[in-house]
Amino acid sequence: MATLSTLLTSSPASALTGADASTQFNFVAKINIGDKTACTGALVDPQWVMTAASCFTAAGIPTTGAPSIATIVTVGRTDLKQTGGSVQPAIDLVPHLNRDLVMVKLTRKVLDPIIAPVRIATTPAADGEQLTKAGFGRTKTEWVPSKLHTGTFTVASTAGASLSLNGSDTATVCQGDGGGPAVRTVDGTPELVAVNARSWQGGCLGADPAEVRTGAVDTRVDDIAPWIAETAFRVQDDFNGDGLGDIAGIWGDGSAHIYAGDKVAGLSGTQYTQPGTTTWKTTKHLAKGDFTNDGNADIMAVWTDGTMHVYPGDGNGSTLAHKAVTMGGATWGTIKQLTSGDFTGDGNADIMAVWTDGTAHLYPGLGNGQLASGITVTTGGATWGTTLQMVSGDFDRDGLADILTVWNDGTLNFYKGLGNGQLAGFKRVTTGADTWDTVKLMAGTDVDGDRIADVMAIWSNGTMHKYKGLGDGQIASASAALLGGTNTWGTFLQLT
Repeated sequence: MATLSTLLTSSPASALTGADASTQFNFVAKINIGDKTACTGALVDPQWVMTAASCFTAAGIPTTGAPSIATIVTVGRTDLKQTGGSVQPAIDLVPHLNRDLVMVKLTRKVLDPIIAPVRIATTPAADGEQLTKAGFGRTKTEWVPSKLHTGTFTVASTAGASLSLNGSDTATVCQGDGGGPAVRTVDGTPELVAVNARSWQGGCLGADPAEVRTGAVDTRVDDIAPWIAETAFRVQDDFNGDGLGDIAGIWGDGSAHIYAGDKVAGLSGTQYTQPGTTTWKTTKHLAKGDFTNDGNADIMAVWTDGTMHVYPGDGNGSTLAHKAVTMGGATWGTIKQLTSGDFTGDGNADIMAVWTDGTAHLYPGLGNGQLASGITVTTGGATWGTTLQMVSGDFDRDGLADILTVWNDGTLNFYKGLGNGQLAGFKRVTTGADTWDTVKLMAGTDVDGDRIADVMAIWSNGTMHKYKGLGDGQIASASAALLGGTNTWGTFLQLT
């Protein structure tokens, strides 16, 4: 069995001496920090790996923000000589405030179905329980092994956030195993119980021959699932930094306004009037999302001259000076429908547009306010021109944007985003039957913070109502009218 060892100091942990790991451990990641330091981690979200913060501090790297040394993460390969899996740079580090843990953000989501994030345990390890640890570190005989190894450890004791583990001659945490996972298997599925923090490395190649201790100390994760979820989740249309989706609209007088979401009321009543006074009246289409990859929602607007412009959000409810989008030039005025969301899984907002010929096209966002060339959406062919309205959001809670469309027969239909700019076939939304053609304007956004997009709809009587997303492409019945039941929403020209 491979030797999984970490120094009982701030140094990175080492490797497990034991059997080669199976594909059940595809969630385990190799983390290379520059060309000198390596650790192990676990994929806990499609775009996030968790490991020990000490892996980075031992390499002299701050654990907040973009890594100051190029960091490459390989996940989905139990043998590093394989060609599958995902190999990509880390772009952000988010440490836990009081534990030796850090969340490492990848450049884009890992969407391969055989590389699913590991489930987080909900109960602590018990004394005497056996856990399996996995790592890419040294073994007793290999300095830089290519294969992931596993070893069985026994829980000796629990003290606060720490687990003391007993190893054996065939299970030691060695150099390179630091930050690696300790898992239990429940009904055939591994769940993450703890993350390695340090060990004595007894028996590891290169360790002091006099050191015979094989134990390790790990950091519990079973009680921090909310922190993991909060760190990993970022709503695409949060304009004011509170973690909730917001909506933006243009009034009949040509002024633009942003309305803050609220977990209970749908909308909080807080309104942000945008710069530009009444010049927004010349906007033909409006969309929202993080087009600049800074964590703040931005506005994308098509002017009546056919050009498209991005208005970067400042994170405080306002937008900054616009910048022209070069892709498409002045041809955007010919589109019939426009919406936005992360359809490609890279964390950047993309544009979904319906042309006048009835075809739909996806324009990937580049993260700098610009767009790449369009990709024709194959589902639906040239029938998209019959849609009356189109909104986007993550309606099935898989981290990817989906589409809801109102057809000209008044029905609402759900198209699942596949993560490559394409959509699955439609499924009918049962709520509202065929009455959706009476809705004046719609927007998709997660206003209540449950990681599922909701539908905000302005009825013909001028009231706005929330339809809560249920996480399966369906929505609940309409709420009572928002913001005190006023009927002034009917004066809106645009809503996103």
